[in-house]
Amino acid sequence: MFALKMITMQILNSIDAILAVGTKAKLEVRGGKIKKVRRQPELEEQAALIEWADKTVIDDIRIGDYLIHIPNEGKRGPKAARDAKRLGLRAGVPDLFLALPRGGYAGLWIEMKSTEGTETKEQKDWRNNLCSAGYKSSVCFGYDMAVQCITDYLVE
Repeated sequence: MFALKMITMQILNSIDAILAVGTKAKLEVRGGKIKKVRRQPELEEQAALIEWADKTVIDDIRIGDYLIHIPNEGKRGPKAARDAKRLGLRAGVPDLFLALPRGGYAGLWIEMKSTEGTETKEQKDWRNNLCSAGYKSSVCFGYDMAVQCITDYLVE
């Protein structure tokens, strides 16, 4: 009986192994080992916003055609970090840019945060500089706030 149980345990596939752990945490198999996937709530909120923008039309304009992500996040190795900096990567630049002038503004910059997120000093400085340059800039704590921010900006 014990040998049969051992054989059964050895032939578990990745999905069975994840189910056997019995956790609500998101898991994936990498290199034959089960790893916990780090939760990224800000990423999920932003992905939902992009999906909304791609499906939303206001004043005959599909929002997703003008909403641009600035890939400023993430950890990089030393060479990739040097290259990114040489190519213009700047700490604190907001996550999204809506390239539509409205209400006297040249465009809308959005710093996305999860509902529990906080803004860094570099992010505050960038937003202040962008406002001084004629852009509207907002911090949005979650998907709902970002949708409201874009909608308000476009109908002002």
